Order: sequence, then C-alpha cells, then structure tokens
Amino acid sequence: MVVIALLCTLAHRLAADDKRERIDRELTAFERAFTRQVWELSNKRRSDGKPPPPDRMREVMQSLDANSELPLEMRDLFDPSAVDSTYLAFWDNHGRLLFQSANAPKDLTLPKPPPQDQEYSLRLYESRRELVHIGPRGFRSLVGRDISADKAALRSLALQITGCGALLWLLGLIGGWWLAGRVIRPIDVISQTATRIAGGNVSERIDVAKTDDELSRLSHVLNDTFDRLESAIKRQQQFTADASHELRTPLTVILSETSRGLKRERSADEYRDILTTCSLAGIRMRSLVESLLILARQEGDGQSQPSHGSCSLLQIITETLLLLRPLADEKETRISSDLHEVNCQGDSRALSMVAMNLISNAIDHQQTHGEVMIRLRSEEGHAILEVSDKGPGIAEKHLPHLFDRFYRVDPSRQSNGGHSGLGLAIVKAIVTNHGGSIQVESQPGAGSVFRVILPLDEAHLS
Repeated sequence: MVVIALLCTLAHRLAADDKRERIDRELTAFERAFTRQVWELSNKRRSDGKPPPPDRMREVMQSLDANSELPLEMRDLFDPSAVDSTYLAFWDNHGRLLFQSANAPKDLTLPKPPPQDQEYSLRLYESRRELVHIGPRGFRSLVGRDISADKAALRSLALQITGCGALLWLLGLIGGWWLAGRVIRPIDVISQTATRIAGGNVSERIDVAKTDDELSRLSHVLNDTFDRLESAIKRQQQFTADASHELRTPLTVILSETSRGLKRERSADEYRDILTTCSLAGIRMRSLVESLLILARQEGDGQSQPSHGSCSLLQIITETLLLLRPLADEKETRISSDLHEVNCQGDSRALSMVAMNLISNAIDHQQTHGEVMIRLRSEEGHAILEVSDKGPGIAEKHLPHLFDRFYRVDPSRQSNGGHSGLGLAIVKAIVTNHGGSIQVESQPGAGSVFRVILPLDEAHLS
C-alpha cells in the first residue's frame, strides 16, 4: 500500500509539473509573439526605420483594438468576456501602464520586477498563473491566464490515479491471499498429517503429490522420519509384549510355589524345594532384566562411535575361551581356533560380551561331541571374527529375524540353559555401535557361521 501510494503521488506530481511547464511555455511564447507583433506595427508606422521611442510605443499599444493587424489567437485580448483566455499588460520604465488587455482581471497591479540575474519570473496568484518579463529600456510586461480548468483536470487525474491505485492494491491483496494460500496449503497438509500421526495414526504419510517442489524434499524427509518412528513404536510394542511374556513364566512359578507353600504346614524338605524353585525363577528373572538393561543401554547409544580406547580382540577371544572351556568340556565339544593379533577402537567389556554370546551359542546349540571353529583376522581395513559350528543349522526363513528380541527358532535351536532370547539382539546392538556389521550363514544339517566385521584401529592400520 505504501509503495502504491508513493507511485500514485509521484505520477500525479509528474503530471502537475508537466502541465505547469506547458502553461509556462505557452505564456512565454504568447508574450514574445505579442511583443514582436507590436514592434513590427510600430516600425511600419515610422518612415525612418528607427526603433520607436517609449511615447511612440505607448501610442501604438493604446491604438490597438480587435480590428488591428494582430493574429486571431490574440483577438481575445480585446474581449472583456474572454476571462479564460490569456491576458497581458505592459508598463514603461516609470511604472506607467502602457497597455492592458480588456480580459485582464480588475485587480491587476504593477508586478515586482524579476531578480537582477533573471529576465523572467513566474508566480501563482489565486487561480491564475502569471509570467513577468523585464524588457529593454525598462519595459515590464505581465502575461497570464486562468488555470482553474487545469486544476480541475489535475484533481480529476488525482481521483483517477487514486482509483487505479486502490484497484491495484485490491488486486494485490487478492493475489497475495491466493499466493499465500497456495504456499500455505502444502504446509497445512504436512501439519494436519503430522497431527494425525501424533494422535496415534502412525501408519499415515504425507501425500507428496499435494506438496510444491520446494516442500517435496521436506515431505520426503518427514515421511522417512515417520517410517522410522512407526518402526520404533512397533518394535517397542513388540518388545513390551515379548518382555511381558518372558517375565510371566517365572512370576507364575514364584506365585504358584509360594501359594502352594502357604496352603498348609509342610516339612523342611518341601519348603526347601519350594524356595529352590522360587530362587531359580528369580535368577531367571534377574538374568532377563540384566539383558534388557544391557540392550537398552546399547541401543540408547544410537549410531555414535564408542569413545573408548584401543583394545586387543585376540586378548578378548583368548579370555573368553578360558571362561567357556568348562562349558565345552561338559558338552564334549572340541574348540579349534585360528587367531591373529587384531586391534580395534571400542569398549573391551562390550566386545567381550559379543564373543561370549556367539561362542556360548555355538557350544550350546549343537549335539554332544560337536565342533566349534573360531577365526580372527584382519582384511581390507577391517577386523573379522568368525564363529562356526557343526550343529543342525538354521532354516532360511528364520535368518532375517534371528537378531530380533526374544525371537526363537525351532526347538532344535532352543537350549535348555534358560537363555532369554536377547543374546543375538545384544550382539547386533554392540557391533552396530562400534561401526561394524554382523552376518550369518547357515544351512540345515551343515551348521552355522556368524561373522562379525569391525573397523580396525587407526593406529593399527598405520
């Protein structure tokens, strides 16, 4: 609105200045033409051809009338009713009136001479525009005309410009409202979709076709975020359901045994059996809770790299084998190893848990007199740990879900040792936090191979 007002004001000012300059040029041309005509008439009446004296000029001007030899455009000077036409008056160097047109205003007086360094001066007197000229020998002339009609035209122009400006402003408002609505509409779509997702409809997504090109990129990013959010919510729901299911069994055992012991008086041996059963159930619950805490801590670290120092994978594997040797002897399982010195950057306790879970699973999930092979080497800037067994193997349909929480395969892969079903999920979380990956290859009847790939320590690489 301010810009339009300034433009309208500038347009009206330029039009007024142009009209004023045109009026000034007309007055100047009229005064010069009239003076030239009078001079020529005065010369015609002299036989010697010399310039007429002031008295002679006064006589010539006073003898002028409508029937003189003046042009037609000057005849209105002698018509008292032609008040809208150009009028003029002349004074000599003594201020005496030499000539005043019949259509001149009644209040016309001797004007002040122009400044010494100027020949002309212009003035605005009421509704008249007048030009004052100082000529040779001190002659002073005034020519002017009424400009009421020009002012009225300028006022009409001002109204027209104001109307056009208001129309332009209104069109700008409508266009701005339309453009703003067009811009905001995709944002409204995004906002409404996000509101519905926050309300619980996590499966809904932003329709990218309804967004502008500038917002489509944001829409894709938000849809990806919503996908991850939905996946996280589903995993959380599944985790809650699985944890509840796993905890329900030991809790049921504890409640059932305590209820059985409180029904009647029993012997010391019976109470000892009840307490032993409750203790085993409690140990099972504690193991499960500890595994959940470890998993939550590892997944809480996100994808950030560990801030721990360099650690030796060879030492970690060696210590793990010493701890698991009794379990292997109990299962009569032979453990073979091909280990090389490999260092990586990470948490030695967490990596020990990886080795412990993988090797204990390999020992536990096969028949007596089995065999477990452990390899550790470096290859193309990565540390590679392979744990293979000669067990019954895993069906292909189970492989994509093997690292899910509480996921269990067929009974041939379940142990009787009270495993919680969180070991491989913990392994994957730790490996991921260390910037690595874990792979599994298995064929039913041929055994399984778990392969952990971790980045080498930079100092080790150098």
